[in-house]
Amino acid sequence: MSSTIEKIKDRLNIVDVVSQYIKLEKAGNNLKAKCPFHNEKTPSFFVSPIRNSYYCFGCNASGDIFSFVENFEGVDFMGALKILGEKSGVPIVFEKKTVKDERFCLYNIMEEACLFFEKNLQSDSNNNIRKYLKKRGLDEETIKKWKVGYSASSWSGLYDYLKKTFVVADIEKAGLIKKSEEKNDNYYDRFRDRIMFPILDGSGRIIAFSGRIFKEDGKNAKYINSPETPLFSKSKILYGYDKAKFAIRKLNFSIIVEGQMDLLASHYVGFVNTVAASGTALSVEQLNLLRRLSNNIVMAFDSDSAGLASSGKSAMLALSLGMDVKVARLPFGEDPSSVILKDKNIWKDAIKNSKHIVDFYLAELFESIDDKRKLHLKIQQIVIPYIAKIPNKIDQAHFISITAARLGVSEDIVWEETYKILELENKNYDTNYNNIDSQNIFNKDKKRAFLLKRSSIEDKIVSIINWQKNTDNPIIDIKSAINKLEIILGIK
Repeated sequence: MSSTIEKIKDRLNIVDVVSQYIKLEKAGNNLKAKCPFHNEKTPSFFVSPIRNSYYCFGCNASGDIFSFVENFEGVDFMGALKILGEKSGVPIVFEKKTVKDERFCLYNIMEEACLFFEKNLQSDSNNNIRKYLKKRGLDEETIKKWKVGYSASSWSGLYDYLKKTFVVADIEKAGLIKKSEEKNDNYYDRFRDRIMFPILDGSGRIIAFSGRIFKEDGKNAKYINSPETPLFSKSKILYGYDKAKFAIRKLNFSIIVEGQMDLLASHYVGFVNTVAASGTALSVEQLNLLRRLSNNIVMAFDSDSAGLASSGKSAMLALSLGMDVKVARLPFGEDPSSVILKDKNIWKDAIKNSKHIVDFYLAELFESIDDKRKLHLKIQQIVIPYIAKIPNKIDQAHFISITAARLGVSEDIVWEETYKILELENKNYDTNYNNIDSQNIFNKDKKRAFLLKRSSIEDKIVSIINWQKNTDNPIIDIKSAINKLEIILGIK
């Protein structure tokens, strides 16, 4: 294994690898960039061609080509080895008999299960399922490319197949079987009568499955996913990320859809920068995967209530991370898959004409609500919380100005509503500024800047100042303290 690693390092230098992921600039003998592992405005991430390593002075991230790929792609060392082996042309050969790694065994089980599902789908007895997939817009090439399969309705088809080669405990650990609740301790397949979509990590290894029910009866969940396993953590993986990552970086935006069928349809018509959230709101880890490639996302979740709820939570989180969030408007009752099946140009136009989420909801609300008072309340409930999440103050001010103009009210009113949300979210905020008397330490403009820039430490400083103001014998120079605080916050 060590010789393989050295061969890869001989063929790939740190600059070649890192520059495929982020834009580097010359800095003397080194190269620099904004760190992909934490938020920063000024580049503090340096790459040294001489040492063949990288170091970030902001977050202390450091290492070689392997650790960089591990952290950027969200994979383990074996995953990084696979990715870099493919980039360098060095074949990666594992001696199965000598490798005692639990994860290695689980990867083999998942690969074998995937082959089992693929063969099931292609059997003559499952021709009706292939016809269904074709009707949904999936041709043979797409099915093969994405390793789509089928898990039969039998209780133990996969279990009986895998236990011939693998230890039962490992099959269970991989999340493919479940133990019966009865006393006989029998096992049965987790996925039954479902169209199977393998979920891959950033290096292209199968780590989980998502199964879509074939015969919908209203009793069973439409989709079920693998449970958390040593290989699979749902909050850290996006379906299709392994195939979309380079297109996202090249096009400088990602498209996020809800389900597997939506993703396959989007890729089929050329939008290969699409990933799927697998029916849930996005996590910080998932958004960070995308943010390292591009700060821009277009959300195209289903237009039903569940889809809107998921997209709302995801958008809030993405905005708070400093991402630019747009929404693609779909016809009511449609999802990306159904839209593309009817007319791919509708989908193309939806992506092309996507709007920033604040603009999107302003347009939607003004179009759907005639009553002025109800309109104002809805904007207060729906739009302003999104504005409050935007960390870029110039961008935030821009949307406050637009919202105020559309409502026909002063910007101060919208700012005040934004303050309320900010104060509510900062539970550790010790001072209620609405109760401060005429000797308030900040005027209106300074209060605005303060509320938008404070941190928990600064909150405590303000609390101390106000506490001292209300004592008979303050032990600090209040005027001097206020002056220094305003300088620190940059509002003087």
